[in-house]
Amino acid sequence: MDIIVLVLVILLAFIAAFIDSSFGMGYGMIAPILLLLGFDALLIIPVLLLSQMICGFMGTIFHSIYRNIEISTEKERDIKITLIFTISGMVGMFGAIFLAINLSEIFTNLYIGIMIIVIGIIILKKISFQFSWNKIYIISALAAFNKAITGGGYGPIATTGQMVTGRGHKEAIAVSNFAEAFLSGFGFLLYYILNGFSDLDLVFQLIIIMGITSIIAPPLGALLLKNIKKDKANKIIGSVSILLGSITLIRMFFF
Repeated sequence: MDIIVLVLVILLAFIAAFIDSSFGMGYGMIAPILLLLGFDALLIIPVLLLSQMICGFMGTIFHSIYRNIEISTEKERDIKITLIFTISGMVGMFGAIFLAINLSEIFTNLYIGIMIIVIGIIILKKISFQFSWNKIYIISALAAFNKAITGGGYGPIATTGQMVTGRGHKEAIAVSNFAEAFLSGFGFLLYYILNGFSDLDLVFQLIIIMGITSIIAPPLGALLLKNIKKDKANKIIGSVSILLGSITLIRMFFF
């Protein structure tokens, strides 16, 4: 790995971890950039999963420290929602084995892109609904389905979906980080069991680089979330959601 590529990987990994910790989405979007830099997809997938696990757990620790989320017996709602999203996501990952065979890539990208854009617009329009557990079950199922058919698209649906159902932006982002940390670790184990690793030296290099950035960036992202106002956060999250959805659709035609 030459010095220019090394610097780009460090920069991309830091930005991705910071955005994901701040707004609960966006980490997986560095995958196509890494592909353009010449990395093999079989190397990128496990590295991204492991680094996102580290990022998610580090984010959860600092979201808890900054009181963006309450992980305690006194406030069980956050824990329960995390469990719902985690379990449904694990089921979704197993479902990916079957769905990936039967659904075309064009369909899945079109579905994910449009859904993320629509939810982003809903957030920008300040449309929200009263919280209910049934809505959480539906959103967790949608997020798991997205994870199953594409391996991505989880954070945008999990985060924005919770906000639309009446959850605060801080709790929604923190819970999405926590749940996806478990899912990423689970996905890494599944990938290792089913595929193994081809170039161990390069894999370890990338894991070290992206792992370090996944430790450094989340405290800053969680601090930003603590201090950002709700209206501003909603505008940013809605805009980021629309941007990610648009990038997903653009990739269908140009990448």
